[in-house]
Amino acid sequence: MNTFKKVLYKVRDVFEIYIPICAFIVMFMTFVVQIISRYVFKFPLTWAYEVTVIGFSWTVILGACYAMRQRNHVKFTLIYDMLSPKMAALTRLAGNVIIFVTFLLLIQPSMEYVSFMGFQSTSVFKIKLSWIFSVFVYFVVSIIGYTLSEIWEDIMILVDRQPAIQESSEY
Repeated sequence: MNTFKKVLYKVRDVFEIYIPICAFIVMFMTFVVQIISRYVFKFPLTWAYEVTVIGFSWTVILGACYAMRQRNHVKFTLIYDMLSPKMAALTRLAGNVIIFVTFLLLIQPSMEYVSFMGFQSTSVFKIKLSWIFSVFVYFVVSIIGYTLSEIWEDIMILVDRQPAIQESSEY
């Protein structure tokens, strides 16, 4: 079981760290090449826009998964900071349950949409749009998993089995 867990963590790292890094590098390099090509050589590249849009989309979507994993998403803790640890856990729990249910309901429509977009391709590279949008399904499942872990932590706080989470109020 331990080996299976390690493999899953490596796959998660590929999706949340390495693919976004590669997507960003390709997007940025393509952007620079496009600027040079358009303004220096007066020859715009038709494929550059497609690459930058796909790279940006994948960087943002998969980067959001990593931010959720690291708990680096922007959180408005003004109300939490004024509450007792148990009340803060209760309000976080309520918000996370709403997020969990919403994303749970989003799985099937997301998969249907990705499947539906399989008939359409990008204009230049002829990549099926289902491949490009499939990363959103990973995003939905990933957010469900990370939200479940936060729900579990808040439940443990409410039943006095875990110390209260210290929210960073630096931001």
